Amino acid sequence: MKRCKGAFTLVELLVVIAIIGVLVALLLPAVQAAREAARRSQCKNNLKQLALASLNHHDAQKFLPSGGWGWEYVGDKDRGFGHNQPGGWVYSLLPYIELSNGYALPADGDPITVSRGQKTGASQLVQQPISTINCPSRRPAVVYPCPLGAQAPKNSIYTENGGKLDYAISCGDQKHNSCRSGPPSVADYPTYTDWCILDRIGSTINKTSPNYANIVSPLTGAIEYNGVSFERSEVSLKQVSDGTSNTYLIGEKYLNSAQYETGTDEADNETWCSGFNNDNFRTAYDVPQQDRSDFSSAFIFGSAHASGCLMAKCDGSVDLVSYDVDINVHRAGANRADGTVAGH
Repeated sequence: MKRCKGAFTLVELLVVIAIIGVLVALLLPAVQAAREAARRSQCKNNLKQLALASLNHHDAQKFLPSGGWGWEYVGDKDRGFGHNQPGGWVYSLLPYIELSNGYALPADGDPITVSRGQKTGASQLVQQPISTINCPSRRPAVVYPCPLGAQAPKNSIYTENGGKLDYAISCGDQKHNSCRSGPPSVADYPTYTDWCILDRIGSTINKTSPNYANIVSPLTGAIEYNGVSFERSEVSLKQVSDGTSNTYLIGEKYLNSAQYETGTDEADNETWCSGFNNDNFRTAYDVPQQDRSDFSSAFIFGSAHASGCLMAKCDGSVDLVSYDVDINVHRAGANRADGTVAGH
């Protein structure tokens, strides 16, 4: 019996399937690597945009974006920029990343009295995800739970969900990156004295703070926040005496990879709009680490990328910092004025 021309035998078919399987197995890692390279490129572009926005903020306001008051406050347009602004550094950058409409949502025309309209507008704002502040290698820009967030912010309505932040601004090389929740009310701000940081460049600390012992620079021994943004800060580029190309501005923050979408990580339990706290600030006291599920930290930089975390410098450039970076080099990069140039 003659075999039909053009037909495959079972053996030939199995061989073809096996070859296709081998090719897929060989190509899949390359495809995954290409996708990750694209995501990392987008992450780098996000940091570049945030760094340039910070420099535009500096051109307009004469200082880098301030850190806000504490975790019980979010942004308020009526209070302007700098030490008077209760919201965090991302809120102050909104007008410089083409999100002026969002920046205006909490405004009610009164910087002192917190109206119902202001609270409603603020709650609408914090529930808005912002693609520029999320790393695509980690999670998409959507709303996530905030189950362990602070009680209802004093100038907003507490919501169970909100936009999240994958980047942190550098507050220095000291151990701690958070302190207090802020004054009892906005009206109490002019007379409130229980700040961790009593001046606007971070060199005078309230010694009654429970975190006082954790605000010591390991490089200089000074008691200070020596980065570029922190509670009520107004740091100008003139005060970045180690050089803008050598000093960290904004980088990727470390997160527990099992808690990306739960809101249960203590470093990720509030929204992107809150004031000075460990959700949106990091220090270089310890080296950065790659995200993993068996470790949590509310203080270090880190990333979902395999080779290191991306860091924007004060000149607007963005570099990759390896996970095995020398600790002294890393600390020097975060301290704006220790007299040590990172890498030298």
